Amino acid sequence: MAKICMTHGWHDDNKGDSAILMGTIDFLDQLIDAEQGRSDVSGAGVAKAEGHRIDILPIDDQVFATERGPFRHIRRRYRERVTVGQPLMPPMRDKLRFVTSLLGLGAKMMFGKQGKSGNDIIDAADLVVVKGGHIFHNGSFKKTLSSWLALIGYLAPVMLARKAGKRVLLLGHSFGPFKTPAQERFFLRTLSDCLVVSREEITHAMTQKADPKLPHALLGTDMAFAMAPRASDEHAAVKAPNGVASPYAVITLRDWWGLDQQAFAERVEVLSRSLLESRERLGIERLLVVPHVLGPTDIENDQRISQLVFDHLQKALATAGGEDLATRVELVQGDPSPDALVDLYRDAQFLVGTRFHSVIFALMSGTPVYALSYCGPKAPGIMRDFGLGDSVQDIENFDPARIVADIEQLVADKAFPALAEKVIAEKLAITADITRDFLRRAPGRAGVWGQRELKLNDAAFPAPVATATTAAPVNSAPADAAAADTMAADAPAGDNSATAAHDSEPVVRGA
Repeated sequence: MAKICMTHGWHDDNKGDSAILMGTIDFLDQLIDAEQGRSDVSGAGVAKAEGHRIDILPIDDQVFATERGPFRHIRRRYRERVTVGQPLMPPMRDKLRFVTSLLGLGAKMMFGKQGKSGNDIIDAADLVVVKGGHIFHNGSFKKTLSSWLALIGYLAPVMLARKAGKRVLLLGHSFGPFKTPAQERFFLRTLSDCLVVSREEITHAMTQKADPKLPHALLGTDMAFAMAPRASDEHAAVKAPNGVASPYAVITLRDWWGLDQQAFAERVEVLSRSLLESRERLGIERLLVVPHVLGPTDIENDQRISQLVFDHLQKALATAGGEDLATRVELVQGDPSPDALVDLYRDAQFLVGTRFHSVIFALMSGTPVYALSYCGPKAPGIMRDFGLGDSVQDIENFDPARIVADIEQLVADKAFPALAEKVIAEKLAITADITRDFLRRAPGRAGVWGQRELKLNDAAFPAPVATATTAAPVNSAPADAAAADTMAADAPAGDNSATAAHDSEPVVRGA
């Protein structure tokens, strides 16, 4: 059983980050054989806690200061084989602790072991994995000094792991924007002997421009796609009110720095009315507003903006279309697990997602999806992988009429579920091959990678067999950096307890 340290963990209130952690654990469980025999993430192996030992280091101790416990869904899913340590760096708002930890980081880098518990976890690990997502960025800082300190704080676990001579994997990341070009160069050079797997072309293009060029920087996918979903009945009453199945669509909303909430609510109102007026063509009867993320910070909590928009919709739709139209919009409550949200989105006719991992959950199930982009390259970049590069608009000025017209075409495309499943399988196969190749390489400059050999599973994540119904996606992502630069120019600037039912029962990913 390998000991894996996963850094930069974030709170389970953010269902996307939770799914990234779950997907990464499921991915490594399949890729690296356990000593007791191959770990079976699809059933009994995980249920008996026979996978690898996982130590999670949070990125910020703010995750502990919330009403709901952090990593609760992670702990429930993987039981006793997951432990959570203390973050290596406190938040910058706690200036004294941050400076003290920064000095300690410098001492560790210069003189060796510092003795802090988080360092001990890294020192004892067979493998250090930096949780994917959009972690590494500091372009929103107003002062250059603050942006440097934030960047060093983000990189602290990577620097310590490299100092200890550990294998370091960055799986499924988006980078930038950075405050200055010097910070971008410093960041990329810090990753010089790590495996860096980008989840979209724009970030990959950045790694290819590194000087010196990163030797192990390749294009993979978002690790939430590797999550093996479990069966759930948390939303059974929502999907079938009064025991009768009722076709529905989903919309996920989020707040954003500087977002005009009233103008946003009005655009969502126009969109919702248009969708419901087209419900016969779209095959729906209801529109569910789902708070995809519950925190832990205020700006990350979708409940407030969802409630605000829902109240606005109730009044506006009742005035415009009578009580019947207003009652067709429902606000979903609760603290669902990522598995439960995948299950809810799987049975939707389509999804309009502001929260990007709600888009990923829909893609995992072959559900037609439209994305409202709010942060960097992740939405336009990954949507292009599925031939959906035109099905993305900016959160602040989207055109509702364009969304409705596009969704009608997506719903009519019966080949999309199989195509989405093929794209995901191909991306995971590429990511698995990249990771296996890196783990088999000779030790890095620290020279101690070989302290524990990891037995790899070559059969995990095989590439799909091409068929007539699973052809390559149209309008797929460009492979060259110039095309990625064009995408970057168009991308928006900016940045980042219910019990799960049938917790150990597997379900098959797909339509």
